[in-house]
Amino acid sequence: MMQHTPPPAPLYQRVFGVIYQRIRLGGYPAGEALPTEDRLVAEFSVSKATIRKAVDELIARGLVFRRQGKGTFVYGDAEEKIGSVFRGSLLDLISGTPRMPLHDVGVEIGVRFPASVRATLGTDRETGNVIWNRRTAGGTVFVYSTHYLAPQIEHFARDPRLRTNGLLTVLHSDGVAMEGAEQRVSAQLADTEVARHLETELGAPVLFSQRILSSVDGPIDVLHSWYRGDLYEWRSRLDIRSDGGVVMVPEES
Repeated sequence: MMQHTPPPAPLYQRVFGVIYQRIRLGGYPAGEALPTEDRLVAEFSVSKATIRKAVDELIARGLVFRRQGKGTFVYGDAEEKIGSVFRGSLLDLISGTPRMPLHDVGVEIGVRFPASVRATLGTDRETGNVIWNRRTAGGTVFVYSTHYLAPQIEHFARDPRLRTNGLLTVLHSDGVAMEGAEQRVSAQLADTEVARHLETELGAPVLFSQRILSSVDGPIDVLHSWYRGDLYEWRSRLDIRSDGGVVMVPEES
């Protein structure tokens, strides 16, 4: 495993990402032409080579096609190829993750833990066991997660039940007393490992979540999860107060 400090994405990938987003959001509707190469060069302040490389990536994904002498057009099924979007609150996203279909599961033994994880788990050991998995939404890989296990539960990495059940379910079934968890969510760019597992581009926007699970004796599991930012849409309901102010309706548990 590696530290997740993403480098800046190549310039053409950033241009690709913006155009990709516009196609997904309907800014460039199916059947319509993209702006000309000269207009894209002027808008993004990049070279023609960069624009061509970004458009080549869109073509490779089957989202657009070139028509000789007429321009580059969006395919009619481009939205389907991009994939469905998970819509909901952050609570929907986090609580719904264990119910998403498992794509694959892996175990790594004797992995070097990041210093921050070792500090959280309160261990001086530099290596430990990791469980990782990928889950799908709408048939597309949507989330990649890694569990860093504390020494007292590292034997669960070899538990065959993890092929069908989440770690929390397995721990609960074996009577491990869990006191609670702390979670934080932030925005990141996909580094090489995250991009590979999420089947997206280096530097693509992702939503990063860290959950620290604790037992009565302290933290026992640090979970890192990355969600594809291009396939997630946060939604919530707002109420209008009598004075004209706006308040968010609390998420239901």
